[in-house]
Amino acid sequence: MRSSSVALDEYVDGVPPESSVVVRTLGGFEFSAGGHEIDRWRAGKARVLFQFMLLNRGRVLSRETLYEALWPDTGWSGNSSSLKVAVHMLRAALVSQLQHACEHPDADGGRPSLQLVTHQLGYVLKTEGVWVDFEVFDDLIDRGRAADARGDGVEAARLFAAAMDVHRGDFLPGVDLDWAEVHRMWLRSRALLALERLVKTHLAAGDHLAVLDRCREMLAIEPLREETYRILMAVHGHLGHLSQVQRWYGICSTRLRRELKVGLDESTVRLHGRAIRGELVEAGFDLATVLPRRVPVGI
Repeated sequence: MRSSSVALDEYVDGVPPESSVVVRTLGGFEFSAGGHEIDRWRAGKARVLFQFMLLNRGRVLSRETLYEALWPDTGWSGNSSSLKVAVHMLRAALVSQLQHACEHPDADGGRPSLQLVTHQLGYVLKTEGVWVDFEVFDDLIDRGRAADARGDGVEAARLFAAAMDVHRGDFLPGVDLDWAEVHRMWLRSRALLALERLVKTHLAAGDHLAVLDRCREMLAIEPLREETYRILMAVHGHLGHLSQVQRWYGICSTRLRRELKVGLDESTVRLHGRAIRGELVEAGFDLATVLPRRVPVGI
């Protein structure tokens, strides 16, 4: 529940307040408080239990739901002690981290809270003053979308850029469970749309280096997105970097053929031909024509 997050104004640039309990899930998992990080978890499922409950914090989750999330290939049994052990170990970790957090109260004197509460139907994770990166990312994307909808392109670009500063990589890499993979895909989709919006802004400003940087981020998320290669070819063609045009064309062709068993779209072939012939070097060429006519704002 985002109502328990740290106020957005405090992380608008993607940096958590120093005194917060900080949970990072993008590009790797980190759980720290007062500068102290748990880098070694005891054997068992406490860490994965915490990750799943963070994704559903504020909601009561049944014991069966939790068991299936942690042990998807094992049938649920009310007699199993595995979940009880994981809950016990997680509570011990939360108590330890809160001790560090309480040594560093925030500027208003407030103290963060992390509680795994037993409910008649299961368990609920209640938090206050906790900075969770995927929630920060989502909030910044939502605010960027709202700014775009009201026609404030400058503010939208700033918020999308702040969101991408938070997005350090995939959600919980290495956690090979369905619920993690589903959320991983959602966050990838939102990141790609935010990057596409930023590319449009950079193209309009003639900031070619920024365009290339954003394309690199896009390919790291989705290496088979043909349009990204077209943008790269158009920028290099406009700058007269013909060898780079040829290399990106070859990489795109090889990846699509090898991974998807498809050839290049005709628009990519035409763009490549124009770039190699030097037609994109013209001062009046609009690089934005390599993008769709309308960049989605419904992120």
